[in-house]
Amino acid sequence: MTILGKLQRLATSSAAIMASRLAGAGVGFLTQFLLVKLMGSHELGLFYGASSLAAVLGVIVSQGYPQIAARFVGRYRNKNNAALAGRFAGHAMKEGLLAALLAAAAVTLWAYTWPGIDPGERLAFAMAGWMLLAIVTLNIMTNIAGGMREFILCYMPEGLFRPILFFVAIGAAGIGGFALSGTAAMATFGLITAALALIVTAIMIWRMPPIRWKAPAHTPLAWRWRKEGWQIVMMAVFTNFFADVGILVAVPFLSNSETAIFGLCLKLALLVGYFVQIGQQMVVPDMADARHAGDDEKLRAAAWRSIKLPSLLCVAAFAIIYVFGDPLLRQFGPEFAGGRTALLILIAAQFLRAGAGPGVHLLTLSGVQGINMGVALSSLLLLFLTSAILCPMLGVEGAALSVLIVYAYWLGVTALALRYLKEPAVDLAWLVLGQQRRRRAAALVSGPRRRSDPR
Repeated sequence: MTILGKLQRLATSSAAIMASRLAGAGVGFLTQFLLVKLMGSHELGLFYGASSLAAVLGVIVSQGYPQIAARFVGRYRNKNNAALAGRFAGHAMKEGLLAALLAAAAVTLWAYTWPGIDPGERLAFAMAGWMLLAIVTLNIMTNIAGGMREFILCYMPEGLFRPILFFVAIGAAGIGGFALSGTAAMATFGLITAALALIVTAIMIWRMPPIRWKAPAHTPLAWRWRKEGWQIVMMAVFTNFFADVGILVAVPFLSNSETAIFGLCLKLALLVGYFVQIGQQMVVPDMADARHAGDDEKLRAAAWRSIKLPSLLCVAAFAIIYVFGDPLLRQFGPEFAGGRTALLILIAAQFLRAGAGPGVHLLTLSGVQGINMGVALSSLLLLFLTSAILCPMLGVEGAALSVLIVYAYWLGVTALALRYLKEPAVDLAWLVLGQQRRRRAAALVSGPRRRSDPR
């Protein structure tokens, strides 16, 4: 193998992809620090609200096609059916862009007709609406790249390149002494997303089968794509974009400054949660193999591996914030020191997630997407209701409590669904209880040892 081939293989390996995601998370944390320093809490709250609206709507108007793209394009690629791969790409892009266009017009109309919003806020939310065109294109194209095993194009643009470019742009604004508003930050973020969408699309058009914009000859096939996409879209919103959902739901009930404090605390807590997610995702292949082989013991062992280290990490993070939370948050600004209690609550939610184990992934492996969709949709409704009740009463802490309640509901219902489906237990409570039951059963089978008769 040539040196170039070795480098390409290294760049597309799981370790390199994981390293790039961790690097992107680290750069994202540094960007949050810069944004706070350059914008202040009020403008940061505006940026959080507008960018979260774009992220959440971007997933919805994509209609789940990014989530199913890797599976269908990979299947058509393995069958050497370039025509179907091209038709899927054309179908997904056409329906996604049409929905994005309608949503952009609706968001713009809302932004410029809703009373009590200043001109800067109107412009920021309107930009969030038109940013949907770039988000849909980038989401679909990167996931089609995953189906074609073009992993650099799949994972790097959003996971590494966009955080780095945004960090550089914000850093340059700080060095140049420019005043950074929420609207300016939103414009910068939108331009970077649009540029990446154009670059990825140009490369993919060169590498993938020709995109066929005409509707598939077999109408049932198009309906199958739509059905499977919509079945998974709400779960994608809830699991992959929870920070944006949590912020967006809290926006109507908090001021911009309170939104900034809550948004920063949620992003910091989800940085801990990111490692919980990685720990769970790493055991999914072992779980899939064990489930296929009917090896419950191997599946439980994989679940234990996904629980131990992430749980310890959550406990350590909770202890650090409990002792040093005020001075650490004060580094972002004096007003953020008041977010210590909210941050502790949000880290506790991540501990619940760690203790629940890879149950969400096991439910996905079971193939019951209807239950997944119902759990995700009911969790989102509960998040809105609890935020509407708790945020006006308790402010930032109320928003954090609503997240904790929703996590408990989401993970609890998932565990009950697994019990109903007679899947093996993978959460901490069931694993401990099951281990104790197995030990008692083993003790009963072996029985007490009898002393030999001396006669």
